[in-house]
Amino acid sequence: MEKHTISVGQKIAFGLGMLANQMFPAALGIFIVVLINDLGFNPLLYGVIAFIPRFIDAITDPLMGFISDNTKSKWGRRRPYIFIGAILSGILFIMLWQMDENNSQMYNFWYFLIMSMVFLIGNTMYATPLIGLGYEMTTDYNERTRLMGFSQTIGQIAWMIVPWFWVIIADP
Repeated sequence: MEKHTISVGQKIAFGLGMLANQMFPAALGIFIVVLINDLGFNPLLYGVIAFIPRFIDAITDPLMGFISDNTKSKWGRRRPYIFIGAILSGILFIMLWQMDENNSQMYNFWYFLIMSMVFLIGNTMYATPLIGLGYEMTTDYNERTRLMGFSQTIGQIAWMIVPWFWVIIADP
């Protein structure tokens, strides 16, 4: 790839991908309060839910990087995974929260634990190739730094938006 300047439109498009990438962990952090407060989760169970899926994520992230690095397709090596992973992430995130307070705590625990792991695998299919794509958009170090700085700035907006979800959820 030759050195070139990345257009503002491309930076915004990539930044919106990073906004979505940051929206999931930000929302997960806020919505976890629902598990503890509204569903009465034992904090020890929450600790297990917080640890095990992240441990699995630590294994699947480099694995997905390897897979997308070695993929050859007419759409490129990253785009098919970004597309499929984005759809899976959205669907699985919705499914993650389909619990009922009338279920037993252990049922909700196992449901959330398993769905968290499945969601994070789907999200890994989206996030890992997306970040890899950003590094491949130019060979120019300074332009790549500007792209990543711009995209991370847009991504951080998620952390400002998500706390307002709690206001909406808690409003009777």
